[in-house]
Amino acid sequence: MKERTQQPAFVGVATLFRASLLILTVFLVLPAAAVLAQQDAVADETDEMTEEKDENLVTKSDVITVTARKREENLQEVPIAVTVVEGDELQDLAALDIAEIQASVPNLSIYPGRNQSTTLTVFLRGVGQADPLWGVDPGVGLYLDDVYMARPQGALLDVFDVERIEVLRGPQGTLYGKNTIGGAIKYVSRKPSDEFEGRISLTGGSFSTQEVRAGFSGPLVEGKLRGKVSVASLQHDGYGDNLFTGEEVSDKDTLAFRAALDWLPSDDVTVRFAYDQTEDNSQPKGYTRLAANPLCPLFLGVACPPLATFDVEAGLPQINGTDSEGYSMTIEWDMNDDWSFKSITAHRESDSLNNIDFDTTSAPITDVTATYFDDQDSQEFQFIYDGGSNLSGVLGFYYFDGLAGGLVQNIFFGSIFGTTDGTTGTESLSVFGDGSYVINDKLTFNFGARFTEEDKNGRAFNAGYSDATFSVITAVTADYNETTTFSSVAPRLGLDYQFNDDVMGYVSLSRGFKSGGYNVRAQAAAFPDTSKPFKDERLTVTEVGVKSYLNNNLVLNAAVFTGDYEDVQVSTFTSFDSDGDGMNDAFFGNFLNAGKATLSGVELEWDYRSPTATWFGLSGNLSYLDADADLIDENRDGVLDTQVITNAPELTGALNLNFNTQAWDGLISGFVGYAYRDDSTLTNEANPIVQKSFGLLNAQVGWLSEGGDWSITLNGKNLTDEEYLTNGYNIPVLGILTGSFGTPLTVTASVGYNF
Repeated sequence: MKERTQQPAFVGVATLFRASLLILTVFLVLPAAAVLAQQDAVADETDEMTEEKDENLVTKSDVITVTARKREENLQEVPIAVTVVEGDELQDLAALDIAEIQASVPNLSIYPGRNQSTTLTVFLRGVGQADPLWGVDPGVGLYLDDVYMARPQGALLDVFDVERIEVLRGPQGTLYGKNTIGGAIKYVSRKPSDEFEGRISLTGGSFSTQEVRAGFSGPLVEGKLRGKVSVASLQHDGYGDNLFTGEEVSDKDTLAFRAALDWLPSDDVTVRFAYDQTEDNSQPKGYTRLAANPLCPLFLGVACPPLATFDVEAGLPQINGTDSEGYSMTIEWDMNDDWSFKSITAHRESDSLNNIDFDTTSAPITDVTATYFDDQDSQEFQFIYDGGSNLSGVLGFYYFDGLAGGLVQNIFFGSIFGTTDGTTGTESLSVFGDGSYVINDKLTFNFGARFTEEDKNGRAFNAGYSDATFSVITAVTADYNETTTFSSVAPRLGLDYQFNDDVMGYVSLSRGFKSGGYNVRAQAAAFPDTSKPFKDERLTVTEVGVKSYLNNNLVLNAAVFTGDYEDVQVSTFTSFDSDGDGMNDAFFGNFLNAGKATLSGVELEWDYRSPTATWFGLSGNLSYLDADADLIDENRDGVLDTQVITNAPELTGALNLNFNTQAWDGLISGFVGYAYRDDSTLTNEANPIVQKSFGLLNAQVGWLSEGGDWSITLNGKNLTDEEYLTNGYNIPVLGILTGSFGTPLTVTASVGYNF
């Protein structure tokens, strides 16, 4: 179902308001003059980084520019916990999508979720959301070139045409607003260049990997117009097989495209138009049967034992596709020596179709067909002040209008037919400010606040049907069309102190929230409260950190944090007794505020280069997380018994041994790395799925020609072929215990040419 016309009443006003904002944005740019000098600055910093790398010194952090606080700053001078993974590093590692940054970022869990290869699931410091349905918002915000991507479908972005990825630990409620309670991930793509350039890379390897990435950039009208085009075709065979149909599972088949055009109407203005499109036709992620399904003998007359890693035995046709696209207009205007202005106007949309055979057998025990759609429009205005005085900062306004929805058709036990059908409309307005005041040459006061008001409309019509045609209704389990207004204030206070030129310490107190909403799977016939709205999540965190650059060869950053996590939103499959005989014979998807928790931890990141053996270095991270949950059944009906906090391993870390040396008229470089993850609870049931501790061994070696034109790289991932789960389903009433495994041992080789 795709009823995009059934929008809440406020959408008409929103459309008029959005049109007015667009007209105002265009009006502001017409009289402006001169192109922004940002491109030259970025190019200069890139040159410095290359020169310093050639000198084998760990000085790259001095020139890594980030926009974590919506203004360009040195990474080592930003008083929040931020990790940057650079695009060239991801290219060297042959990273396929952004899930591969997990080992580079403390306390990060990121993986494809719920049977869909491009659906993003991400947790930071134990905060996130694994449920991809349209009534639920993420806990970590994803931004593509400053545009918020509201839905997880199609959000597991492929790695190509990327300058850097910034990962900001949360809450980021002041500058980034709702749904960044756990943090924010900023995917920054390459900007069009002033000189013509291009890059092409070819990758092949295990599982018949075939990857092509190409990008071209340069001036179209000298001094007035420049553009870029990037494309990626990413394919590999499946990691497993469907033993019933003979088809592959967990393969990759994606075609992605990005284009940008910079118009330079005057010396002070840049207008950037951007477009991206992704078409993913991969097979579903394989959900392997972890235990025998006890219902199989009733339907098939034979047992259905556990299967080998990655294999399934699903009878439901394998369908898993997502098409997504977005376009935006960004205006940057140097108004005068003190003020600059930025406007970001954007639209995004996506459509997905996904079959999920929960039981992974040829029997129709639990077969689900799901369609999703999403349309979103957003407008952001930023006024950035830096007058060379003690005060600097940004004032802003943000508007979001989105409609997401879909239709889920369920077949249980081959004879029970039902649907989850509806939409969620969101209209959000916020104003924010964030600034810094230099008290003296050592001490700086940081402050900010954001006020958000959001209208959330939930519409659901969930019903039972007589057969698999889903045409004759036998029962209505939920029927509502309601709107609720949520409001929130997200403040931030902090101090940073410059002990010397190389060491800065900071302390901060920040608050964020994740939107409330409606349970689109509501079973109001049995549990009337499930159709009522659930509340916002709130997280208040105190953080103390140090950023240091020591002895010209060590970057060492650390953070200690503790936070109060309130009204934790939990998605869980809940069994219940539908006929009063004392036996649980049915289940539904419940979503509610389950309780509160305390999140505390320590994070350490380092990058060291030996001052004597200049060819050798060590980099990595280490983190500790204590997620102490108070288990609360808010309804006190015995339905919910949850772990509350998932994807929160106590210890995580990575250690990389890096090397580089000149050889064969070029530079040979590489690393051997080990990434460790402690025990992790993956699901929310009383007896949840738990992945025991494990480690991944990776290695890479590459050669770069003297002029930087040619490169050859060999990569090995998960070299010990570790078997580990990323998520799964545990629904005892249906005999389901399944899991999705992470990437097995793969070896790939790449050849690249830059010009």
